[in-house]
Amino acid sequence: MFRSRYRYTLVLVGSLLPAMAGQTSAPTATAIIPTQTTETLFRSVDDFWSHQIAALGGRYRSPKLSSFSQSLGGVCDVRLTLTGAFYCPVNETVYLDQAFLREVVERARDEGDTALGYVVAHELAHHIQNIIGTTGLVNQARSRSTPQLGNRILTTMELQADCYAGLWVRWAQAHGAIKLPADISKTLDTVAAIGQKWQLHVAVGQQVLDPFTHGSEAQRLKWFRRGSDSGQFGDCDTFGAQANGNL
Repeated sequence: MFRSRYRYTLVLVGSLLPAMAGQTSAPTATAIIPTQTTETLFRSVDDFWSHQIAALGGRYRSPKLSSFSQSLGGVCDVRLTLTGAFYCPVNETVYLDQAFLREVVERARDEGDTALGYVVAHELAHHIQNIIGTTGLVNQARSRSTPQLGNRILTTMELQADCYAGLWVRWAQAHGAIKLPADISKTLDTVAAIGQKWQLHVAVGQQVLDPFTHGSEAQRLKWFRRGSDSGQFGDCDTFGAQANGNL
């Protein structure tokens, strides 16, 4: 995977997880977010990770992107229909619900592009976790954990995705691809609030895989800023932080 001097992050993940393991309709949109916007953001995040993983001595492969406007059925080995934005490790595809993105833009207003960028970067972060082996370790740990402990493991994984999203934001800002608002916490809170709304109003027979509500507001902001401030892949070791009680 990575050269030996970069393996410490994955070693920490591998050593921690076994120890931890012991009828309303979803919101609809009246318009569609231009696919060019999300595709441009997707390419930017994908380009960042291509360079980042290569610099770490790893081998990168790009995920696929799928935009949809109606709930999806029969994808990602999930029996229920899926809605919202999510990443599927089975086929390495980022799925973006146009209605969800529409609400993100409407609520974020002048910070719409930043909010969309965060959503896209967060989902591609799950792709990184998948290809470097973190997702597999998390699934193994959760399969032999209590529901409460399983949720803690999932929260740790999601906060790492926020940190990875922060890495891209730092890079994108330096390359003029995005401009951060004065208070990024409002952007993160907006996306989380929309995710929670969708989770609460999901229709019977539907499921939201990534509601963007894992961890507290303070934790999400902490780890996003950890990535955006440092720009260092190794600083996103939320599993090591969890083991030390510093999540």
